[in-house]
Parts: sequence; structure tokens; C-alpha cells
Amino acid sequence: MELKNQIPDFQSIMLPMLKLLEDGTSKSLNEVMRLLTAHYKLTEEHLKIKVPSGQMGLFRNRVGWTRSYLKNAGLIHYPNRGVYQITDFGKEHLKTNPSDLRLKHLKKMPKYKEWQDTFSQGNNEQELISNSKDSGNQTPDEILDTTVRQLHQQLATEVLDKLKENTFGYFESFVIALLQKMGYGEFREDSGVVTGKSGDDGIDGIIYQDRLGLESVYIQAKRFTTGTVGSPDIRNFIGSLAIKGVSKGVFLTTSKFSDSAVKTALESQQQKIVLINGQELSKLAIEYNLGVQEDKTVVIKKLDLDYFEE
Repeated sequence: MELKNQIPDFQSIMLPMLKLLEDGTSKSLNEVMRLLTAHYKLTEEHLKIKVPSGQMGLFRNRVGWTRSYLKNAGLIHYPNRGVYQITDFGKEHLKTNPSDLRLKHLKKMPKYKEWQDTFSQGNNEQELISNSKDSGNQTPDEILDTTVRQLHQQLATEVLDKLKENTFGYFESFVIALLQKMGYGEFREDSGVVTGKSGDDGIDGIIYQDRLGLESVYIQAKRFTTGTVGSPDIRNFIGSLAIKGVSKGVFLTTSKFSDSAVKTALESQQQKIVLINGQELSKLAIEYNLGVQEDKTVVIKKLDLDYFEE
């Protein structure tokens, strides 16, 4: 059998990885890799096999995807950077003595459903295309498009996780930087200020649209790890804008907005309120390259028909 075919797929790794964390101690990626390598009796030759791009070991890449999906399901968490630990939910799941653990099982778990609701794009693209039953019916272009969207979806999850882990002050600075990268304030570094402090009347930041500050956008930033932003929060923000005598406001959160909050914003007559939830926030960060960096560039070439014209 070809060596590559002896390397387990990322779904097969799920249960063994969760079990090796069962004792509750934190383990680094290198420890996890060492234990899983021993579990599957992989050799140095197996570990030398790279992903098609050649930039990472195939087994290490699959372990990385396993880790991400276990975290999305709430079975493990990252107490520190590059360190993994089982959660209470993960321990309870192992007490049921599962014989297998795959995506079809994760999809039934509350945390995974919550993750899907947050980052769903209206389709079922959470599974890697290499394990999709329908991959044989897709064209290479469709497979490439699906894969890129899957990678961006996972990256958006990681961006949002980092924003939830950091301080409120960091989040306020982040949203100011994001709006500046989007072009508000004429790309000037001094066009935005963080005002989130006592006596700020519920305003966390301001973007000055022009050099004289005649046009301004006021910002409210809520870094929620749980729960949703409700209509009272929106009404308070509208009231703060009225006190300041301004008409434009952006409300950003790492969470979601309730239906009543969205309705309250839409019904505002004097103030124009734009709502940006956690899903949209992380997508914008990726689009405008804030907190992310290029990993690899793939050049797709096509036939130049003009060149072959006689």
C-alpha cells in the first residue's frame, strides 16, 4: 500500500485525539503529534509526506483540521496559544464510550450547531471536499471554489475566537482599524479615535470622515462571548447619537443581533444605524487583511486562444 494511503483522514483522527486528552492535562501540538504518531504507528517516512503545496506535512495538516473541528464542537478548547485541553463536554462525551467520532456526530452537538449557524453560507460546505460523497460530480473549478470558502470559513472562526479572547479595549481599537482599512476617514491613521471610557455617553469610537471633522461616524463596539445584542442596546446607542447631534452610527459585535435589535435599527428615523455581527466582522477582517496574512498564492493558468490565432 502507498505510504500516503496509510495516513488516516482527519475524521478518523477525531476520537483518538479526544481520548489522548481525556486526562484533562494541557498538551502542546508537538505532544499531540507525538502521541498520535505512536498511536497510528507512523514512521518518519510517513511524516515526510507533504500536502500538495509542499508547505506542510500531510499528517500534521490533517491533525490541524481535526483540532479545529473538535474545538468547533466544544469538545476541546485552547487554554493558551498552541495548547489543547479537553472540555467538560468532551469528558462527558467520552463517558458514553463512543466507538467512532465523525462529522455526522459533531453536527448533532449544540456547540457545532451554533458554529454552523454563525458561519453557515446557506450550504453544507463544512466537510472537506476530499471526504464529500458528491466531490466526483464537481468540476475542478467548483472544487477549488468550495475549498477556498472552507478555508476562509475556518479562518473567520479563528479571527472571531481571538477577538473574544482579547480585552474590550483591544476590540474597540480593532474595529476602528477595520473601518479605516475599509476607507472611512480617507485612509488617514489619525482619522479614528477610541473613546470607550467613563463619561463617553455610550460611544466607543469616532471616525472623522474629513480633515475638519465636519462628517463623523460614531461607533459602538460590544465584545460578547455569549448572548446576543438586544433592542435596548440599540435604543441606547440611538440615544447617544441624538445627544451628540450626529446621524451616522455603526454598531459592531462579536456576537449576534436579536430580531428586535435589527428591527429597532431599521425603524430609526433620524439616525442611520449599520449593524455588523460577528460573522460579518470576521469576514471583513479577512477581506481587508486585518489580523490575517497571506499563506500561499496559487496561480491558475488557462489557454491563451489569441496566441494560437494564425
